[in-house]
Amino acid sequence: MKSHRFTPPYDDEAIVAWLDGAMSHIDALKFEERLRSDEQLSGRTAELMKSNQDYQRAFAPLLAEAPSARMQEKLEAHLAANPVERPGVSRRSLIAASLSFLVLGSGLGYLVRPSAGALNETAHIRDLEAQYMSLYSAETLLDVDSSLPVIQRGLARTEQDIGLALTAQQLALHGAELKMVRMLRYDSTSIAQIAWIHADFGPMALCISPFEQASHTGINSEQRHGMNLAWWNYRDYQFVLIGRNPADQLQQSAQRLQAALS
Repeated sequence: MKSHRFTPPYDDEAIVAWLDGAMSHIDALKFEERLRSDEQLSGRTAELMKSNQDYQRAFAPLLAEAPSARMQEKLEAHLAANPVERPGVSRRSLIAASLSFLVLGSGLGYLVRPSAGALNETAHIRDLEAQYMSLYSAETLLDVDSSLPVIQRGLARTEQDIGLALTAQQLALHGAELKMVRMLRYDSTSIAQIAWIHADFGPMALCISPFEQASHTGINSEQRHGMNLAWWNYRDYQFVLIGRNPADQLQQSAQRLQAALS
């Protein structure tokens, strides 16, 4: 999607692209410059940011320069109303809803700490990844640029950010199309998110994050937020495969990836 160029006047698609980190770096800088001075644009951005998370802290540097009073007023009105999603969710509203769990700046995602649960840090990360993935549908990845050069740039960023060298060949899965490789961030932890569209079960993702202590475990299974998870630790990383696939089928895909990435 970053191959598409966005120019003023910005429509909702452009706003969602900026929020979802799908704008090119140059276009994102121009968008942010306009956001600081354009009340209408900042108000529409606030509406698409509807969330019960602490967006002010996450966006503090940029939003401090935007017309924040009107943005805050509109956001508070949405939160007070606590709207219920209507039937027939559009792709745009789905992506906007997903921002409740993924706050994005210029091309880099920041996963927001979940407020509930006394979980350890790695379980927190798995819970957050599953919660975010539960909002994905096939439409979420429909327009993503999955050409080989874009995938390779994502893999290069993965090696740069978490020190793990991967190839597209290692990520081949039967019945699934590789769609996206991008970096997310949880507090100070970088997370590589590799996403596929499975022909039968829709979106699935492998999330890889550095692990505090080097270890090697077998594949564990669990369910979170209606999603099946298959996860394991290898050396200095935690690998979490998430999808709506049946648990045994997800296990098979996890075994394939574990063997390819070991």
